[in-house]
Amino acid sequence: MIEAAGAQQLAGRANPIYLEGKLLPLAAPTAAELNLRNGQIIEAAVRLRDGHSFLHLKGQSLELPPHTAWREAQNLSVRAQQSPGGAWALQILPPSVAPPPMTSVVSRLAALLFRPPAQGELLQLFKPGTLDTLAQQLNRPDLAQQWRAMQLSLGQVTPQVLARAVASTLGAEVWLARGLPPPADDPKQLLRRLIQAMKQADADGSLDELDIDTPISRLVSGLDSLESQRLQAVQAQAQNEVLLHLTLPFADAEPAELVFRRPPRQPGQDMPWTVNVHASSQDLGPVWLRTQLFQKEQVEMTMWAVQQEVVAQAKAKAPELGTLLSEAGLQMRSFQVFQGQRPAQPSDWVPSGRGMVVDVVA
Repeated sequence: MIEAAGAQQLAGRANPIYLEGKLLPLAAPTAAELNLRNGQIIEAAVRLRDGHSFLHLKGQSLELPPHTAWREAQNLSVRAQQSPGGAWALQILPPSVAPPPMTSVVSRLAALLFRPPAQGELLQLFKPGTLDTLAQQLNRPDLAQQWRAMQLSLGQVTPQVLARAVASTLGAEVWLARGLPPPADDPKQLLRRLIQAMKQADADGSLDELDIDTPISRLVSGLDSLESQRLQAVQAQAQNEVLLHLTLPFADAEPAELVFRRPPRQPGQDMPWTVNVHASSQDLGPVWLRTQLFQKEQVEMTMWAVQQEVVAQAKAKAPELGTLLSEAGLQMRSFQVFQGQRPAQPSDWVPSGRGMVVDVVA
């Protein structure tokens, strides 16, 4: 039975629920009978009988107070709460905080998992001056400072800096799941805060007064790209593969795209690691570099550049590059340089259903 504050058990009738914005006391035996967990959200439905409203919950009908808005078969979400002292209570949630239907969750995950490769959304957002200007226009110096801390310097790229960038790319969820504090330079969290700031400005009516060149749709598209890349990384891991996308922002240069890739390991085979880099600048133009690592020390490199001068410089520097790799314990097996854009290549990674488990338990 559901107990209302100050009410007593009434024979032959379900105890009523009173919804005055307070927690609804629930007898401990009833909570145990319903097998409730603290914080659990349960889906329920409204039933109308003889002028009374009932909440059909886990096979039980619990009477609701008179309410003109109740409709037959109306869906409601109820959260179970247990105090430190052991007392139980129920709270009916407004529609805005109710959990999405399972179909919505699965559809969202599928849309992100099978989302086409990024079409340059992050490259546009991460250009020097874009997010800086947006944060200033929104009068958010905290976000501007967070963005400056995330930007790299072209002349100070080290293995340690790249390792930190990879750590931030994994996302706050990964670090929290490991019981570790998430990195402060997570680009996904920054984009979310910028989107929220723009929505707040729109709600206040001040967005139209600001001279903002970056539409909120571009931020949402960039956020979807990050979400898709991280979901694909998790799915690839479930398929015994490695697929990791990074977009590195620079304060003094155009952003660069990196993709780390390793196919599934086959028995008796050493599957190569592949690192693809795409960068562009006013001096060099667009440049693509593919590096493959075999047997942990054999390197094959292929480069594409649009400008003929860049191609000539790369070929002239090939012996020096081979010396640097040798000093690092690597051997260059080949280095090819082509003039022109990198030929379009279909993705060699296809998500499967393996490892796709959705946990929607509250």
